[in-house]
Order: sequence, then structure tokens, then C-alpha cells
Amino acid sequence: MGNKRVLTSLVLIPILYVIVWMLPSPYFRGLAAVAAVIGLHEFYRMADSRGTKPLSKLGMVLGALIVLGAFSGTRSPDAGLLFGIVLSLFAVLTGRLFSSRPVEGALEDSAVTIFGILYVAMLFGFQVAIHKGNHGKEWLVLLYLVIWASDTGAYYVGTAFGRRRLYEKISPKKSVEGLIGGVLASIGVALLCRMWLLPSSLGPAEAAFMGGILALVGTIGDLAESLLKRSAGIKDSGTLIPGHGGILDRMDSMLFAAPVLYFYLRMR
Repeated sequence: MGNKRVLTSLVLIPILYVIVWMLPSPYFRGLAAVAAVIGLHEFYRMADSRGTKPLSKLGMVLGALIVLGAFSGTRSPDAGLLFGIVLSLFAVLTGRLFSSRPVEGALEDSAVTIFGILYVAMLFGFQVAIHKGNHGKEWLVLLYLVIWASDTGAYYVGTAFGRRRLYEKISPKKSVEGLIGGVLASIGVALLCRMWLLPSSLGPAEAAFMGGILALVGTIGDLAESLLKRSAGIKDSGTLIPGHGGILDRMDSMLFAAPVLYFYLRMR
């Protein structure tokens, strides 16, 4: 995390705060759909570098529809998500069936296209579901700040004290000490959010628990995207965000953490 990355984070955090806090839900949903489409473009480009030929344009359209449709309205998104998944399966397989491409590679092309829709668009859409829920803006700000704190705490603690590698074959620079630092930073931020943002029903123990869990799940999301990038032989998914790479590089932790927070809030 060089100076450019720190400066970019300092600029992005207030922008994200304004987007989450000020924009009405339909506008936020539209921006989320755009971000998901960019993420899908990055994902399909990774797959293309491995020789797979996903139906990129169709996948991006379906991904946008899932974010815009499945997570809209006032009811639970469960039925909308199920419809989106079934539609994606039908559309991708039908599109590949009647394409001019040879039969060879159809399994890989279809599987990667559908996986991209589920991994990027569907998981990304849970941020929209949180945003439109009860105290949704507050919870989403908590999510962003906790994940940012985890990333920052892990970097600085890992740089200063890191000795034991966390998962060297996937991310050689991550350390166990860095993970601990990231979790502690996330817990601290969650406790601060509890005091300033969140409903009074949230106690300090629950806030600390949420901060720690989201940090751990976010780390798994980060490692999962690193696995995909290593498989594709690339360092960053894109170059959109200076010092961070692409949308997937910035949102990889969020892709795992947002669904966990959403379902936790539903069961709470």
C-alpha cells in the first residue's frame, strides 16, 4: 500500500459516504449495476487470458439486470434472485447453443459466464439489499469502514510485525500478524460506528463480533480473488482505481462480506 493507494483511499471514502448517504435507493442501485458490469468485464477478461471465451456481453447484461431487478422493491430479494439465476442459466446456455462458435469449449464458456454473473453481480447486489433495508445506509457505511479498516490495519501491522505467512501460495505478502491487526482495527471501527451511526439496540459486544466476523470473511474474499488472478496469471483485475487496480481488486472483500452482513441482519 504505497502513498498513491493511501491517497486514493482517502479520496474514495468520502465519495462512497456521499453516494451511500445522499443518493436515493434507485440511484444507488444504478451505480451498483454499473460497478457490477465493470467488475464483470474485468472478470471475463481474466477468463479470456486463460483461453476461455465467455459470453461477455450477455453476461454483463444479465448481471446488470440481477442488480437492478432482483434487489429492487420492498420484499425479500430471494424470489428475484432465484428468477435471475434461472434466467441466467437459460439465457447463457441458449446463447451458446445458437452461437456461431464451435461445439468445443461450450462447457467452459458457459460455466465461466454463469460463474461470473453469480460471483460478481449477485454478490455485489447484496450491497443494494442492505442499502434499502432498515437503517440500511448506516449498516452499509459500517460495512465499508470495517473492510477499509481491515485492509489498512492488516497492511501496517503486517509490514511492521509480519513474520508468519498467512497463505503463501496465494498471497505471499499477507501475514498472520497482519490478519490479527486487521481484525482488531475492524473491531475498533465497528465500536466507533456503534456510538455514532447505528441503532441503540446494538450493544458493544455485538458490534465487536460483527467487526471481527466481517474482517475475517472479507479476508477470505480477498484471498479468493487472488486465487482467480493467480490462475489467470495477472496481478490486478484492472487499472481503474490508482493504487488499487480494478473494481474487483477494491471490492473483493466486499463481495463476501456484504452477503454475510445482509443475512446476519435478517436473522438478528
